[in-house]
Amino acid sequence: MTVDVSKLIITEVAQITAFNNAGELEFIMDEVQNGSIQNNQEKADITGRNGRKIASLKKNKAVTVSATNGVLVGGALAAQTGTDVEQGTFRVRITDVMTVKNNTCKTSKTAVGVTGAEIGSVYVKNANGSLGTKLEQDAAAAEGAFKYDPTTQEITVSGMADGTELVAFYDVEAEAAKISNDSEKYSKVLKLYIDVVLQDSCDVEYAGQVIIQRADVSGEFELSLGGDSFAHAFTAESLAGGCTGSTNLWDLIVYGVN
Repeated sequence: MTVDVSKLIITEVAQITAFNNAGELEFIMDEVQNGSIQNNQEKADITGRNGRKIASLKKNKAVTVSATNGVLVGGALAAQTGTDVEQGTFRVRITDVMTVKNNTCKTSKTAVGVTGAEIGSVYVKNANGSLGTKLEQDAAAAEGAFKYDPTTQEITVSGMADGTELVAFYDVEAEAAKISNDSEKYSKVLKLYIDVVLQDSCDVEYAGQVIIQRADVSGEFELSLGGDSFAHAFTAESLAGGCTGSTNLWDLIVYGVN
């Protein structure tokens, strides 16, 4: 079957998948809000007598792929930082607000750290919400000091009125995924498959795939924090050559969906 590509509209970017040189999946972006493939080439004019342009020299083709995904993709973030997604137990710091009753209160989680200094200090919360008096962790509760038992998660204070709020900042261990931006590691080169949906003037749909054999992922990116929406921006530059020796910057394959 011959596929007519003379009147096609790209209506949707279905997903972007990326693989490393071993053929292992690095990430899938399937909430793509928008994307583009920017194609450039340099042209140098060759002039003759009286500055007339008699020819042009074309060189240095360049292709840049960019996309914005509606959700954070850990594998893509790891590709941008040049690291991997690690699974394991990691320490995170939490803020805990507790209410004193009978000179005791409990942390919501078990604090971890140096024995006898798992929390280190807690603060008395003032009526206006600010933090006031600082109490130091000690072996026994006393004026200006508190005792913490990580086994029971109980904090003991001395001479403190019921209803007083204490604020603690401490580390806990959590099963989590971690992505690091290591200053000595750089963004990856991956193979990209960009799946798109196309439609002709007769409303016949086609599937398409842009294949970039070597995509040099950009390490320049921004993560917007807060606001009404989130977007994970991704950019890569197509490279020619490599172990395959191909000079193609990309291939577009259009095929029928039935």
